[in-house]
Amino acid sequence: MLSRIFGQNNVKQGLSWSLYDFANSSYAVLIMSFVFPIFYRELVVGKERGDFYWGLITSFSILLGALAAPIIGAMADEDGRKKRKFVFAVLVAILATALLYFSGPGRLLMTSLIFIAANLCFEIAQTLYDSFLGHIAPKNLWGRISGFAWGLGYIGGVASMLLLMPFFSKGFEGELINKYRLTFPLTALFFLVFSLPIFFWVKEPPSNIAKSIKQLMASGFGRVIHTVKNIRNYKDIAWFLLAFYFMNDAMVTMFSFMPIFARTTLGIPFKELTLLLLGVQIIAFPAAWFSGWLSDKIGQKPILLTTLAGWFALTTVIFFSQAPWHFYIAALFGGLVIGSSQGAARAWMTKLVPEEKRSEFFGFNGFASKISATTGPVIFGALASFTGNQRWGVLAMLPFFVVSFVIFSKIKET
Repeated sequence: MLSRIFGQNNVKQGLSWSLYDFANSSYAVLIMSFVFPIFYRELVVGKERGDFYWGLITSFSILLGALAAPIIGAMADEDGRKKRKFVFAVLVAILATALLYFSGPGRLLMTSLIFIAANLCFEIAQTLYDSFLGHIAPKNLWGRISGFAWGLGYIGGVASMLLLMPFFSKGFEGELINKYRLTFPLTALFFLVFSLPIFFWVKEPPSNIAKSIKQLMASGFGRVIHTVKNIRNYKDIAWFLLAFYFMNDAMVTMFSFMPIFARTTLGIPFKELTLLLLGVQIIAFPAAWFSGWLSDKIGQKPILLTTLAGWFALTTVIFFSQAPWHFYIAALFGGLVIGSSQGAARAWMTKLVPEEKRSEFFGFNGFASKISATTGPVIFGALASFTGNQRWGVLAMLPFFVVSFVIFSKIKET
């Protein structure tokens, strides 16, 4: 079965690469989306300005990653040593995640700085990871592998939540705070263990280029500037990055604030919210896998456009939701489109970019996604904080999905 997904000669590398999505989903779910955001908003900052500060540190960390991603990608293309840069970024993200154990009331600055470091390195590692897709399998398998990896990521989210649920499911009131904070180093351990296969078994071509960090940075800057000056030669990629900017802006914002919205606006209890997120992760796995397989048959473009329409629909439902069950329906429907949209976008991007500039262009893709993610959370957080109504933050995401759909619809598939 695995050979049908990865190809007969690529199973070991393909599965090892895909397991990183399984590994980092523990961070994406427990640190970025659910356990840490609620802890940070309600205990580290306080409910009155929690939305604003969470949006601020999320946006700032992603902005730093956006500025670094194209240069680091160009450096990796220059010396052919992408993997060591990837491993370093992953290990720093894991260490910073573990250090969040020391966060808590009265430690706003320290907690914010640790999170910023973790998220910065997480974002850089993701950019380099995505660019490996073109190396591990032939072109005709990229869609199904990308979709399988995204789906496996959602299984990783379920696994990490189930394993660590005893530590956070009862909240953080009183003496429970220390037990709740143990979730953070244990998330880091999960992240590390399932990252080991990609560390050891995903290979890259040997490189004989020996340059100092200073030389590599100069070369990286030079390559990025040259690409920007000659962007007219890559028009489809430029439009793709712009469309991805709008899509990712809204998606990251929804990921970051929906658990908070459900708990604050609709009053969904912590335990019910945990079960709902588990349900979303379970639905997302087969949906992402199937959409990846289908995209190899009919193309990534129609899959991505369909999922964007789905995002628009579920965001509208969330805006109008008045009862918890409205949110439940939207969230479970979201499981069908979350991984599918990201997996299709990654495979389509891999088709568009020239191989010799793959890490650099995925760096630009990272730049687009990260710059976009600096605006959406701030818009949502500011609207929610200063109007006292989180629904206005949800409504602000709808135009982003519309603009993204229109631009993607005008881009050639290959």
